[in-house]
This record gives sequence, C-alpha cells and structure tokens, in this order.
Amino acid sequence: MTRFIAIGILALISLTACSQQGEAQKSGTPAWQATPSKGFTAADVAKLKWIEGTWKGMDGDKPFYERYKIDGTAMIVEGLKEDGSPDGEPSRFELNNGEFGKGEGDKRSAASEITADSVQFVPAVSGKSNSFRFHRQTDNTWHALLEWTDKDKKPQQKTYKMERWQPKQ
Repeated sequence: MTRFIAIGILALISLTACSQQGEAQKSGTPAWQATPSKGFTAADVAKLKWIEGTWKGMDGDKPFYERYKIDGTAMIVEGLKEDGSPDGEPSRFELNNGEFGKGEGDKRSAASEITADSVQFVPAVSGKSNSFRFHRQTDNTWHALLEWTDKDKKPQQKTYKMERWQPKQ
C-alpha cells in the first residue's frame, strides 16, 4: 500500500502552485504553462541540498515515505516502506545539457526554476503532464505543491506537507 501511495505521489508529480510564486507565476503565467530552462548548472542542482534526507508525507490519513539524495548533478527520489526499506525503483532527476529533469517524451518533467529554497518542475511537452514545486518551509519541513487541469480543463492543486522522518529501528 505504501508503494502505491509513493508511486501515486510521483505519478501526480510527473503529471504547483506555491504561496511564494516563482518568476513564471509572478509574470502571470501559470506554472504548468512555463517552459523548462536549459541554462542550469551543477551549482544550481547543489542549491537543492536542503531536500536531502528521509521524509514523511500524508495523503489524507495515509502516510507515505521518501528519501531524497543529491548525487553530483542528480537528485535521487526513493519511495520507502514504513520500516525505511526501499519500496520499488528510485526516480532520478538529472542535469543534461542545461536541463534538470526526469522521464522521457510526453512524460518528461524538467525544472523551470531553481532557487535556494525551491525547485519548480513543469512538463517538458506543454500540456502533457502536471507541474510541481518543492518548497522549503524550515530545515525540517517542505511542501510539495502539485498543479494540473482536470478533464474539464479546470485548474486543480494539492499540497503535501513533508516532514523529516526517522524510521523505527
């Protein structure tokens, strides 16, 4: 069940609106209409070190667990079981030719903005998936904010609060 929730979260993420809006949102462009940047460097990826660690999120009353690691110019996201053991294959966001993202083709998401406190991902192919934003609140909490349009083309969003978590030993 935990694997299903973690995969569901990653699927939603791959398919955000934020209280502190990114440049695209400040200009009036919804995040899901922004385009990926092709100008990122290893220094930009290094700004995401704050997300490293093991985290617990809640989807309604169902907890899910994830581990994030920055490895050079990659961010590895691993779904976990409640005991902290891996739950499926990890996802890997990579810097390639100035673009930081994951997936391929219509399912690719890539960053449009990276700051010291957040990263905004948008569909690499406009309109083909959701946008999502990871935004640090404190050293021990961050929000995953997802934004998409439903089948009726109405904007939707959901926020997951992520808190540092230590598996029970």
